[in-house]
Amino acid sequence: MKKIKYTLTIFFLLKSFTAFADSWYQVEIIIFDRLNPDLSEEKWGNEEHVVRLDTIELYPNYEINTDQRLTPYMIMDKKNNRMTGVYRVLKSSSEYRPLVHLSWQQPATKRSESRYVHIVKNDSKEKILEKNDQESIIEPEFLDDFTSNRKVIDGSIRIRSNFYLHADLDLYYFKNLYVSNNTYKKDIEFSNQDIEELVINIKESRKIKLNEIHYFDNPIYGVILQVSRLSES
Repeated sequence: MKKIKYTLTIFFLLKSFTAFADSWYQVEIIIFDRLNPDLSEEKWGNEEHVVRLDTIELYPNYEINTDQRLTPYMIMDKKNNRMTGVYRVLKSSSEYRPLVHLSWQQPATKRSESRYVHIVKNDSKEKILEKNDQESIIEPEFLDDFTSNRKVIDGSIRIRSNFYLHADLDLYYFKNLYVSNNTYKKDIEFSNQDIEELVINIKESRKIKLNEIHYFDNPIYGVILQVSRLSES
């Protein structure tokens, strides 16, 4: 049923995108966590997690028919990522931790036709294996370790074009923080526990340029975004 729904969505999208067939984008994002955020001058409280109902899901590239040249909102192979160097710097840093790194392809669209792309990451402890790597399966010690599916990132990103290119971000980070000193408390009474989960939102609309690296951040986490022509990748 899910594949049928997606196939119909792609059909109607392709009809709308005919005029833009020669203008496709590669959208690449890195979402990273600050391991030692400076909260001394900030007051933090839980944001309300608002779920958009008009997002489109990214499509895994391994489910694509090889005869089909371009598929809207398909996740691209990692070898096509252009910010691999940035990701490596973050991964080797003692100050940052990459949470999400992916890129997808999409047609250039007018604002009225642009779509919000659903960005989600769950903190699942299940080990994902290649089909031919069955010998390396490690059984979990506890069932909870296998089924854990705590949400880490949830939200949407939209790339739209008219006279200028714009990016609309609305992302939520579900972050566990040490709260014994309540430095970020904002009109909320916490329990006596030392750890609390906060929902921290980055919501911003910004004019961007092709091929430039753009940063969206706050003291807790950040997003690095780059949009380029697909033919240049």
